Amino acid sequence: MPARVLILALALAVLAAPAAHARPSARALLIACERSLEEAERAGVFEGQMRLVPGASRMQMRFALQASTPERRRWTSVDAPGFGTWMSSAPGTGRYLYTKRVESLLAPAAYRVQVRFRWLDAAGATVERARRVSDACHQPDPRADLELRSVAVEPLAGGAERRRYVAFVRNTGRVAAEPSLLSLSVGGVVLPPARVRALEPGEGVAVAVEGPACAGRAEIVADADAEESVDERDESNNRFTRGCPPASA
Repeated sequence: MPARVLILALALAVLAAPAAHARPSARALLIACERSLEEAERAGVFEGQMRLVPGASRMQMRFALQASTPERRRWTSVDAPGFGTWMSSAPGTGRYLYTKRVESLLAPAAYRVQVRFRWLDAAGATVERARRVSDACHQPDPRADLELRSVAVEPLAGGAERRRYVAFVRNTGRVAAEPSLLSLSVGGVVLPPARVRALEPGEGVAVAVEGPACAGRAEIVADADAEESVDERDESNNRFTRGCPPASA
């Protein structure tokens, strides 16, 4: 995945004695996850926290940015400015915080940080190590998504051999879907395509197509966006298939 990110970092060192109570000595946190339809406005804020341990005089942490996508679900390291280097606290610091803000996140994807911690003594030798992983910042797919929910079969007045097929199409995506065409076949006979108007996010519409009556074990197959003119997040829900209704229906 390309590293299209902008890094802003903030370090906070607190001069205090090491904590005596049983709080975690190191944590990796997701502080904020900012979602948007615009790439430039998508961001994740992550923070590493650590406390001094007995025998140590200085603390260090190193961030690694990781991403997961629908195509590659395994977490993969992402090259990004400011990551992969050790940041050090001042000697005598009792609590050390470091915050990174990652901007211009790609979508759909999820982002997290893996933080390595180490505690050093006065001579620079490592006295303890730890590794923590933050929760993920999920950036949903910003595209439209046409979904076929149902196909109803209605009689036509004065025509026992003809039917009206009504397909219900909904846009379950996050942006408007452009006008498209719906294709429908009855028992393998392809009917003239029907126009589907533009749909806002969450909006649905019933689209009617007239054709021959469906009988027996024939199938009714409807396909939204038959010409693939709409950029969608999921093409697998564009088709709806059903059998013919009983002859008495």
